[in-house]
Amino acid sequence: MSQSLQPPTRPPRPGSVTVAVWLQILLAVALVVSAIVGAVYGADAEAAFEAELASQGLEIADLPDDSQNDFGGGAGMYTTLVVALGLLTLGLLNGAGKRPARIITWVIQPLVLVCGGFAFAGQLFLGPFLQWTFDNSGEENLEALDAGALVDAAFAAFPAWSVAVDWAVVLLATLGSLLVIILLAVPSANAFFRKPEQRMDIPGAPPQ
Repeated sequence: MSQSLQPPTRPPRPGSVTVAVWLQILLAVALVVSAIVGAVYGADAEAAFEAELASQGLEIADLPDDSQNDFGGGAGMYTTLVVALGLLTLGLLNGAGKRPARIITWVIQPLVLVCGGFAFAGQLFLGPFLQWTFDNSGEENLEALDAGALVDAAFAAFPAWSVAVDWAVVLLATLGSLLVIILLAVPSANAFFRKPEQRMDIPGAPPQ
């Protein structure tokens, strides 16, 4: 009686993993769109910011370094694209049940939650932050600035739908990352990522 080893089979991908994968892919797409928007409209936004600043009697060089903002392009754009590529790769590997990808996700996704979420949230709430900086600068010319008008002028250079992209990034980087971490740790995900065992089939024996 001969025995044969059957190739290991992996259980079907559970819904928990599928949702986690799509959250990673959607965040990657949102980051790419955000980077493209910044590259296309960032220079116009900076020009509008400087024009509004000039109308209030100051130049960009008069602002403290921590109140100057990059509205897109440059090194930040490339960093965003690298992060997006990494998330897309992890999502696809998680969908294929690769255990190292899940471990790396548990390391990377909390960093995305903290860094990405707070960075983009800071961008969305740039006006209040700038106003607080100006009001506490101790310089009369800075305290007289209207930060809201500066930010409004800059953001007016972007298409209206870009606000939705920014919010998508914030939500996917924070709540989405938290969900990814949890969904990849539930029992159904553990079974999916567990290394499949080879089965030994004996002709005539009942199936195992």
